[in-house]
Amino acid sequence: MAKSYKLIFKNGPTGDREFSLEKDVLFLGRDVNNDIVVDDSEVSRRHARLSRQGEGYVYEDLGSTNGSFILGQRITAPTLLVPGTEITIGERVSLDYLVEESDPSATVVVSRIRPEPAVAVPPAQPVTPPSAVPPTYAPPSQPATPPVGASMTPPPPMTSMPAPKKKSKGLVVLLIILAVILVFCIIPWIIVDLTNSYCALFPGLFNALQAGTCL
Repeated sequence: MAKSYKLIFKNGPTGDREFSLEKDVLFLGRDVNNDIVVDDSEVSRRHARLSRQGEGYVYEDLGSTNGSFILGQRITAPTLLVPGTEITIGERVSLDYLVEESDPSATVVVSRIRPEPAVAVPPAQPVTPPSAVPPTYAPPSQPATPPVGASMTPPPPMTSMPAPKKKSKGLVVLLIILAVILVFCIIPWIIVDLTNSYCALFPGLFNALQAGTCL
């Protein structure tokens, strides 16, 4: 059994045409020098490349403006086509990839392989290691602020050493002076007055004042 590979256009300027894939490498695009020419404004001059690989073909978008889509996902790396894969270019061009099996001794096609479209496996993406998390900055804690209107009790005043008792000292001195006056002035005066000793003690002073009183 021999296999043949085809691209069948469903939508676009080419209508329902079929293109047989016989070369190992084929180019698809708007330019007339491509193997498969698609005259549509959304198709780049050299849009894609199909390369034979094992029992099938690999589809590679060549950096076109509008891109190529398989199962609704834009492809960015070479993708192995499976029978029944639908390829979309832009918004107006779509085509199916088919594989047929035929008997070389017969003139008719024995079977056409067209299973349900398989899910295309996207190319592996490089794993980016997680970046180091920078340390978070914690602001210094602020002292607690008392609520507005709350009364603040002032700290008790510092107790000081009692001042020396100046008044007590002055009172003692005054008492001493009074005692001296009492002892040396008042008491002798009382004695002199009681004993009538003025003339004997102060003869010159009291002779004129108390004439006749001194005996």
